[in-house]
Amino acid sequence: MQTSVEIVDVAPPNTDNDSASKTEAFAGVTELSKEELFRLFQFRNLAYVGTLSKDGSPHITPVWSEMVDDLILINTFEESAKIRHITKDKRIALSVVEQNNPFNMVSIKGRVVEQTSEGADEHLKKLAKRYLGIGKYYYRKPNHKRVILKIKPEKIMGLSIHPAFYFLAYSPWLK
Repeated sequence: MQTSVEIVDVAPPNTDNDSASKTEAFAGVTELSKEELFRLFQFRNLAYVGTLSKDGSPHITPVWSEMVDDLILINTFEESAKIRHITKDKRIALSVVEQNNPFNMVSIKGRVVEQTSEGADEHLKKLAKRYLGIGKYYYRKPNHKRVILKIKPEKIMGLSIHPAFYFLAYSPWLK
């Protein structure tokens, strides 16, 4: 099991002679800093979690999440597909896109290092307060026992583009 985290910020190679140069196309693009990574988890941005189904196919679910120290925490219920999948294979992937700037994003590969029901109800209330503005999750079924999944990132690929550079994505000259 890896213990270090790899942060990748490599632009794709420019092999098309008609396209803009690498320097022009990636002006305003910066490596996602640790602070920007934590910021993505501090607000109401959904995390899309991918696990591997029994047949090996991907299963993706939008979830509420938070980052505590170097772990990512998500709250789910004991009988969920995510729990079934990570019981067989601890590998997990997440993608978070900032809702106010879709060019601030991160993709994370990691492993579930712990799952616990201890404090899971309080954790759900905390997430409901952030995501819904109220400290109660009204859609919770009474018989669903809550579980916190703690994920250790192993590979982080991020991108941060300042909003002033949005026009690059829509420029007719880059067709």
